[in-house]
Amino acid sequence: MKNQWIDLFFSWLPFLSLIAVWFAFSKRMNVTKMSTDLHEHYERQIAETQRMNTLLERIAVSLEKRATE
Repeated sequence: MKNQWIDLFFSWLPFLSLIAVWFAFSKRMNVTKMSTDLHEHYERQIAETQRMNTLLERIAVSLEKRATE
């Protein structure tokens, strides 16, 4: 019976060590700061896209006025 538990432990050991290494790397890389930076970047990108859409709408209105004249 003891031998089965030892075999089970050693069969799971590589998987558990891989999870431990993954946790260590995620803590080291400070994942929360990276996600905050990405969130800020996405917000700036959305604001820039909205600004460009406004300018393109103004250009479209101006071109439509020229076409009717």
